[in-house]
Amino acid sequence: MAHSYGNGWSRAAAGLTALAHTRASAFRWGFVILLTAVWIGGGLYYWTSRGQDLAQSIYLTLSAVGMWDAYFGAESAAGRSVDPMLQVVRFAAIAAPAVGLLFAFSGQLGRSLARIFNLSAKRHVVIAGDSPAALSLALDCRASKDAVIQIAQSLPEDTALGLRRRGVILIEGNATHLETLRAARAHHAAHVVAFEPDDTANLQIEAAVRRLVGNGRRRPPIGVHVATRSPLLLRDAREMRSAQMRKKDKAYLPPIDPKPFSLHEMAARALFQGQCQTILSLAKQLGRERIHVVFFGFDASAEAVAERIFASLWSVHFEAPRLTVLTPDPQGAEAGFRARRREAFAHPQIWSADIAFMAFDWDAASIGPELLDAVEQARGKPTAAVVSTGGDPTNIHLSIALKRACNHGLRWPIPIFMHESSQSEFSQQYAKGDDTDELDAYLQAFGAHQLTATRKNIITGMLDRGAAIAHEHYNRGLGGKDAMSMRELQAAMRDWSDVLETYRAANRAVADAAMVKAWDAGWRAAGKGERGDTAPTIPPEMLEPLARREHDRWNAERLLSGWRPTSAGEARNNELMAHDKIAPWEAMSESDRNNDVVQVRAALDIARLTHPNGFVAR
Repeated sequence: MAHSYGNGWSRAAAGLTALAHTRASAFRWGFVILLTAVWIGGGLYYWTSRGQDLAQSIYLTLSAVGMWDAYFGAESAAGRSVDPMLQVVRFAAIAAPAVGLLFAFSGQLGRSLARIFNLSAKRHVVIAGDSPAALSLALDCRASKDAVIQIAQSLPEDTALGLRRRGVILIEGNATHLETLRAARAHHAAHVVAFEPDDTANLQIEAAVRRLVGNGRRRPPIGVHVATRSPLLLRDAREMRSAQMRKKDKAYLPPIDPKPFSLHEMAARALFQGQCQTILSLAKQLGRERIHVVFFGFDASAEAVAERIFASLWSVHFEAPRLTVLTPDPQGAEAGFRARRREAFAHPQIWSADIAFMAFDWDAASIGPELLDAVEQARGKPTAAVVSTGGDPTNIHLSIALKRACNHGLRWPIPIFMHESSQSEFSQQYAKGDDTDELDAYLQAFGAHQLTATRKNIITGMLDRGAAIAHEHYNRGLGGKDAMSMRELQAAMRDWSDVLETYRAANRAVADAAMVKAWDAGWRAAGKGERGDTAPTIPPEMLEPLARREHDRWNAERLLSGWRPTSAGEARNNELMAHDKIAPWEAMSESDRNNDVVQVRAALDIARLTHPNGFVAR
């Protein structure tokens, strides 16, 4: 099991919280009722069987709690001790109220002890927020035995009770206030997750944790994970972290390590890493010249998927990826995307994002053959579709209609990836992937907070394992050397926290493209029950085409990230985001081309680590 967070005090507080709110109340009070039944029933039977009338029997039975002589120290006429039935009655009579009082106050006692133990909590997880995603993260952390303190302002009573039963310690208050964070012992936590729905509040929580810690030393530093919805703010926050790292004194390790994250980005990366080989295989089966993905809606989640496609879905077997967006406001959507990705359109001599925005109002029109005709005539047949309008009901409605239209005459036998913020009964039953052998359109859901807002993604950073490996390859120049051992692959994450954000972003895209490289080299991930090769290789004749395509992909990723090529006579400048290697393949030196070979080899190692069942020839 992975390392769990929390010291002895915080774990004890979590355990007492769960115990104080346990569901065992039925057992507790059932035990009290049983004792009472033995007392009353046994007493009435005993006294009535000895000739007492009912009223006197009731009196004598109830008086057992007084332990008077008939029950305490009395002997029978034969000189023997009290009758066994009387022994049972008298002990049940005194135990019933005593046990009842103990059970009645045990919850309050447990809560009080939990608060006392929490005063010494350290190395635990603090989660600020009461959204469904924040609650999912808290429960997932508790499943890994982490000590969790959650700061919330408006949780329903039944929801709060459910969390406490799982051992989550709840603190009611505003997480942007120092005293609230102090009560949660945030300055002694291992991780603080700012998970409010407002980006500004999350940045304020990070600043408050900084003020609370001050110049105190933390080894290792407190990881402050800041949820960010805006893609521009996410990029800026990451660049600020890199700027702080460039300026820091190597002898002084700051007590806070900010880690901005986006659920939209995580959902997009998880979708792409899991489905890219399916999209490639389908495109080849259908005889397509390029990967073409049609988007219905273009909310933040859809934009994150679009960026992943442009940054990673580059195959030697197809032309550059193409996107088509159908939205009620194509002009506004296009203007916003171009404003946020200016450099992706400013250098057509190197690469320009192939994305077109078309008008389609799903509230005023239905999905039918005429819409499919319009897309095909303007942009060509697609290989996949993404439905992400910003609302789960609309996504479900559009996905069902699109599936019907696609399967009418097998017009578009493509996967339809439907975004949902929370798992629904519909998605679990009907949008769980391709479960037939026929070539047809099918639905697959992605992005639910139950799958995205997890300890593995947010705190452990498992999606970045491959990126850490890619960075290690680049640092060690492994282009012409043997593949890394599994021990080396596992150890690559150790230094990942010290990598500047600009390199992190580049290596994330390399990792996301790993399965594309494996597919290009002739491998697919082994399926359930298959025995795969755990050391796939690249045919020598494929190295140069793969390296050339990797450079094309890298150009696109850098331009999407806001970098630009240097002007004539200009040197590389990280501060101004100008790079002298953003250029066509033909302009690269042999050493520069070898760097692309390094990343191709890194892709195979990333694929090995993330797919332990191995690969089979496709």
